[in-house]
Amino acid sequence: MLRPLALITLLLLSSCATLPQLQPPGIALERIDLLQLGFDEQRFGLELQVTNPNSIPLPITGMRYGLAVSGIAIGNGASTETMRIPANGTTRVQLELSVSAVRLLGELSEWTRRPPTELSYLFDGEIDVELWPRPLQVSREGRVPLRIAPGAFTL
Repeated sequence: MLRPLALITLLLLSSCATLPQLQPPGIALERIDLLQLGFDEQRFGLELQVTNPNSIPLPITGMRYGLAVSGIAIGNGASTETMRIPANGTTRVQLELSVSAVRLLGELSEWTRRPPTELSYLFDGEIDVELWPRPLQVSREGRVPLRIAPGAFTL
């Protein structure tokens, strides 16, 4: 009885070893849009450029992500939007992030007096790929333009 179980285990392990290795996509935060700045809710729009370094398309089934701006962790988000990133290709992705006012209170009050045109950021998260056993980790830091939507300040 042990021999068939050992054989099945070896077959499963060898099939896992032959899975292609997926490289995580490259992420570039292209723009942050301040959509709403109020006492009870702050909403940001994020525009990402996602680059697939793999020779096969990436069928993405979801993402979980976090964003820090000017060294302050402002929030986390999730998306269940499905998309397909072509092999060795690039796709633009729109995400939304709702933020608690408490985390950004000092920074936001400064923004109402002198809105910045650019922010430093750290974006990190994980991407679910269809039929792939575990999420792919992504991380990127840099500087990004900030665009403030008309009527965004509702204080």
